[in-house]
Amino acid sequence: MKRAVTMGNFDGCHLGHQALFRSLKAVAEANNLCPTVISFEPHSNYVLRGPGNPLLLTTTEEKREFIESLGLEFVVLPFTRELAKLPFDEFIRKELIENLNVSSMFFGHDHNFGAGGKGNYETITAAFPELSTQMLSIVLHKGERVSSSAVRTALEMGDVERAQTYLGRPYRLTGNVVVGKQMGRTLGFPTANLQVNEYKFLPKGGVYVANARLADGRIFRSVLNIGTQPTTPGSHFMAIEAYLLDFNEDIYGQHLVLDLMGYLRPEQKFASIEDLVRQIGMDADTARNYNGNHWAE
Repeated sequence: MKRAVTMGNFDGCHLGHQALFRSLKAVAEANNLCPTVISFEPHSNYVLRGPGNPLLLTTTEEKREFIESLGLEFVVLPFTRELAKLPFDEFIRKELIENLNVSSMFFGHDHNFGAGGKGNYETITAAFPELSTQMLSIVLHKGERVSSSAVRTALEMGDVERAQTYLGRPYRLTGNVVVGKQMGRTLGFPTANLQVNEYKFLPKGGVYVANARLADGRIFRSVLNIGTQPTTPGSHFMAIEAYLLDFNEDIYGQHLVLDLMGYLRPEQKFASIEDLVRQIGMDADTARNYNGNHWAE
């Protein structure tokens, strides 16, 4: 089956990317093509600039889960220095037409690739008249361009609600539950410590309302702390701890998804453990009553 494709890093899978995905799917279905998203992995800048530049809004598996949920095929194309040096026409002919049976391509308004960045909507349309090509216009939100940079800026301020307006869904942290200090259980608030991808972008440190989804699909409202645990004894490394409300099961080693819903307060060092416990209790009450993008009356 021939494919209609779009390709890129798609970090964040934000509303701009989603507009591209929708158009791709609609045209593919109308022409009996397989709608396919080709994702460069690792992020192309990791090869060109170095790992961790930029930190990832969406890991490969987070992208895969989201894109496949839209009914699109997700194909990973390993990005290497050799691939980056290929002239765009050679890349199109070898990787897309010959290897993936591509007959239609969709472009974002500013997408270019190949040696010297010479591959774009205009040059490809001219070089490959046999390909059907379409380019989407820029996507705006309240007059502002939707971009991965805009999402990062919002998250750096702890404004996960603003980030959500660009993403069309909550910002997500995923990983496995690992053993932490195990202090929460002794305080009456057992927490799940999440180990995320080493290059995952973390929002501003502090306390958040989150929805936690377990491997079996159950969802629990949670209080999430991103920070160094300054009040508790021992080492103070960056940790991601979620206190799941109305939950007390052993989930060590399990996969956990955290969707960030709202920012509560900065992380702080309390004068005593008792003060910390009191504040966590208040945070739990606030989280329990959190309702969308406003506080429940």
